Amino acid sequence: MTMLLQTKAVGVTRGSNELFTDLDLVVGSADRVGLVGHNGSGKSTLLRLLAGELEPDRGEVVRKRDLQLAVVEQFLPEYLTAVSLRDAVAEKVPLEEAWRADAVLCELGFEADVLERPAGSFSGGQQNRLMLARALVGEPELLLLDEPTNHLDLETLLGFESILAGFPGALVLVSHDRDFLDAVTNSTFVLRDARGYRFSASYSDAIAELELLDEAHARTRAAQERKIEALRRSARRLATWGKVYDSEKFARRAKSMEKRVERMEEDRTFVSNGSPLDLELELGGTRAKQALVLEDLDVAVPDRVLYHVDELIIKPGDRVALLGANGTGKTTLIRMLMRSYIDAQPASAIRFSPQSVVGYYDQELDEVSSSETLLAFACARVEVIEQTVRTRLIRAGFAHEDHGKRVSQLSGGERARLLFVIHALNKPNFMILDEPTNHIDIAGKEQLETQLLASNATLIITSHDRRFLNRLANRFCWIRDGRLLEVPDAQEFYRLSSGAPVHSGASVAADAGVADKDPHAASDAESAEMLLERIVDLEAKLAADLARKPKFQKPALQAQWQQELEQLNRAFEENN
Repeated sequence: MTMLLQTKAVGVTRGSNELFTDLDLVVGSADRVGLVGHNGSGKSTLLRLLAGELEPDRGEVVRKRDLQLAVVEQFLPEYLTAVSLRDAVAEKVPLEEAWRADAVLCELGFEADVLERPAGSFSGGQQNRLMLARALVGEPELLLLDEPTNHLDLETLLGFESILAGFPGALVLVSHDRDFLDAVTNSTFVLRDARGYRFSASYSDAIAELELLDEAHARTRAAQERKIEALRRSARRLATWGKVYDSEKFARRAKSMEKRVERMEEDRTFVSNGSPLDLELELGGTRAKQALVLEDLDVAVPDRVLYHVDELIIKPGDRVALLGANGTGKTTLIRMLMRSYIDAQPASAIRFSPQSVVGYYDQELDEVSSSETLLAFACARVEVIEQTVRTRLIRAGFAHEDHGKRVSQLSGGERARLLFVIHALNKPNFMILDEPTNHIDIAGKEQLETQLLASNATLIITSHDRRFLNRLANRFCWIRDGRLLEVPDAQEFYRLSSGAPVHSGASVAADAGVADKDPHAASDAESAEMLLERIVDLEAKLAADLARKPKFQKPALQAQWQQELEQLNRAFEENN
């Protein structure tokens, strides 16, 4: 494997904050590195160092001679909005190779008749594909991507996943989407505590390894601390004896032992402080039989009806995922629900229980945009004393000196955390969450999942994060063909969004690998053997995933494997 790029003892400091120090990272030609860490850990800064956009404060970045490197832009440059799609891509290659633009755009799903349209006339998802095309057209050896899945609808996200999974070069990818990382990376670099941890595994397996490493370090550190304390006690005892008995020998031994303790303290095994964020979300309860009833409801915008809801009854503790492509009306329904709740004028089509106390998370975070200070904003929206608010803000990662900062100056992630602090203090029993994971990192997502599951609150959720939905939801409602339909799980929706064929009882043999051959060419014995091989394979996958710690398991895949196993076992019994 050829070395493409390497950082050597790289360090970067911003003000009084040391982002990382003595950071070593090697990227080879076969590496597909997921770069992860909490917000503020320096992921984007490290990516810019790799791209050559920044220079490190200490250390150096070494690149292979004539390295073909491309960065996928996060936003379409303003000057390209009036340029044709074809020309926006062709400008990235020499004039004699402009033909490559048509080829890569076609590969990314653009039809020939749209290539002359202005780049600015395309949707956000299409512009994301355009920016990927601009990076790919030069056939780079190394591709750098910073949060490429942010704000993508599921169809575009799955398209990106497929394209990057097939990309022949190396890549370094910053993302908070765990399933996306698992699908496209084979290596993980975790930024934490100003250090880097490299694992030869995709995200889920890497984090499982990191957790084991943390546990081992904690055990080693505890043993070291016990030994240090024992030596410290011995040194104190010897020093006392030296004074009592006026013994220089005891005094010298005491000083020698103290120096040994100092050396041991310097050499103690490092134990991570973990994420600086402590997201808490204490929610209330209710004894109502129904939290919300929708009946004979048209979900509409001013010029048309988007879909119809015949009946949807949500009971306390239900966690309902709203599924649907962008533009189908998920957010429209949520806004209708919030208007009905805030106006306190129950319509016949939307009926909240009088005991429902609703907390709303708006994906655009419009509610958290103000010239007020962070502390004043929070205090005005809760009914607890100021000291309680301050304590909760500090626990959520807002240092005391930042409480006077204007809300309008906060980042998206900080505004998201502020909104969750307010919800935690108000203790709603019904949360309506519209894309709550857009602005929080992986640690924040996992904390939020844990808090919501433990709260037993009623939830309505929209999200393009598959793992977030699969961990939280126990009911799935799909906007499809002009109606809101309840389905057993989200798998068919995911498959249709990816363009893959829908599984059914009739297609199980094909999925199992039995139908890959001419059915007349294989004997019954061969078919039975293939079925058995697939059954054994699925059982092994299921057992391996169930053996993981719960937070690293993949419930959606488990359900898919279990369903396929049941169908395969029935097919095997019928044919034997």
